[in-house]
Amino acid sequence: MNFTEQPESMQHEESKSNTSRTMTSWDGSNDSLTASTASLQQQRSETTPRAGPGLLLFPGTAQRHHENQASRHQKANTTTLNANANANAKENEVLINQRKPYSIRSFRRPPLWQPPPAKQTKEAETPQDCIENTAYIAKAQAFIIEFLQGSSIHGFIYLAKFGLNFLERMLWFAFICVALFSIISLSQRTWQRFQTSPMVISMDRNKLVWNTSFPSLTVCPHKRIDELKVDDYILAHIEEFEDDEDKDNFRDFIEKLASLTYDNLETLPLNKSYGIDSSNYLDILYELKWPFEPEISSGAAVKMFIYETQTEFGICHSVNSLVARYNSFQYWRANDWNLLDHGDRVTVHPLDGEIYAQIINLSTAYDVYFHGPGDVPSISKQRYTFPESDYTTVELIALEIYTNEEARAFTTKQRKCRFQYEADDMQTVPIYSFGLCLSECRMFFALRICGCIPHFYRNLLRSGRRLPVCGLEGIGCLVKIKREIISLKSDKYKINCNCLSNCDDSNFFVQSYRSRVWFLGANLQWGIIDYPKMQLRRDVLFSFADVLVYIGGLVGFFLGCSALSFTEIIYYFTARLVRRMFSN
Repeated sequence: MNFTEQPESMQHEESKSNTSRTMTSWDGSNDSLTASTASLQQQRSETTPRAGPGLLLFPGTAQRHHENQASRHQKANTTTLNANANANAKENEVLINQRKPYSIRSFRRPPLWQPPPAKQTKEAETPQDCIENTAYIAKAQAFIIEFLQGSSIHGFIYLAKFGLNFLERMLWFAFICVALFSIISLSQRTWQRFQTSPMVISMDRNKLVWNTSFPSLTVCPHKRIDELKVDDYILAHIEEFEDDEDKDNFRDFIEKLASLTYDNLETLPLNKSYGIDSSNYLDILYELKWPFEPEISSGAAVKMFIYETQTEFGICHSVNSLVARYNSFQYWRANDWNLLDHGDRVTVHPLDGEIYAQIINLSTAYDVYFHGPGDVPSISKQRYTFPESDYTTVELIALEIYTNEEARAFTTKQRKCRFQYEADDMQTVPIYSFGLCLSECRMFFALRICGCIPHFYRNLLRSGRRLPVCGLEGIGCLVKIKREIISLKSDKYKINCNCLSNCDDSNFFVQSYRSRVWFLGANLQWGIIDYPKMQLRRDVLFSFADVLVYIGGLVGFFLGCSALSFTEIIYYFTARLVRRMFSN
């Protein structure tokens, strides 16, 4: 209830009536008077509110508070005051009514607001993990905003700058996305160019600076079998032959087997094997071979060597070759995989004048294949046939390709060529050559289609696997696919050789040749008359440093940042992120 102002006359009359009622309640004795007065004073001191600085917003509540205190005090009095309890209560009411109405400043400030109990209970039940996750998310958001505002990359600051609306932020975000797309697209083109075509073949005309390789050749004699050795073999294995006709057929079989190549597979008789296993074909041919021992002489400063080698054309001899010895029968039979000391490459210079080399004492007709020192004769290249009674002179021209030493840092896929020591993919030799790679490709193609390989290949692989050698039935299968084997192209079968050219390669072309009858037998002379006036050089056009410069220019053009900006990003999202997320 609220107190209101009353007139002074009404207050005075009410005071008188209250005083008269109080006086009539006394019994007139001094003890009763003293006890009543003490009780009244004590109740006044306890029930009178203390003045305070607060404002009373609910006076009815304060009045009820004082009444409750008075009732509690009355219950606590001793038995001697029980008789005067009602009188003291009435006197207390009279005194309260006689006072002026309470001032609005005389009441205490209400207690401060406290959270509702229900909310406290809900917070208490919240899992601690959810609270920690929320704190980490808040730290992460603050960290990202700090990074965007302090980043040196152009445009990032506008994503977190204060005062911009949503449309402006999205516009800047679109600009940054366009810049990033342009950088990635152009950088991919640059990297693709670095991976596929970082080299360029240029022309060098400073002919007085370089040396030219002397042309190499491989001579394959037409006569391969010694008749006397064949007769001895027949006598040693007479049980394999029925009559003289059978012996003559064996002589024809051995001669054609010794000259067997992809061009004449169909000429080999396939009716009888004469007790010879296909894996022993090469052993029999070297046992019965005709002793072909030509001699070589040259006007070059470096001595030339002639080595016996096994080719796709049978047993031949190579001059000035760096890879011929790896295809020799002795190298195969020794199960050797080591690199050999093949000596220096024979070179000539225009100041040396005309340089010739010649092979004498051939004593038979022969086929000649001209090639570079690091290559072998291939069935797909042109061959020249000369009779046993002519003295032949061949003049050649050379075209060489050299690779810069800086190109060794690139992969074979990038420079599109291989050096000789890059023979990891070779299975039959420890050295790389374009011609050897093509020979292995033909060998594995024959193995895949016919299940065997011709006898003029090495049937022992680097891994230790031994391949089956084609017998009469296998050679019949090779006849059906010989065109695909020669050309390494087929519409029916998939052929993928993956053979790269030699990084240092020499190509020779016959400019002219002339023959005359010579009474001392077949001789062959060859050399270079006109020295090349140019050579091709494989140089580095686009190195990794150029890639960095090009991509760095793109990043600086579109985003205006440098290498330190990327260092800043790495620092922010490693050390600084860990410190901000896991520190107080």
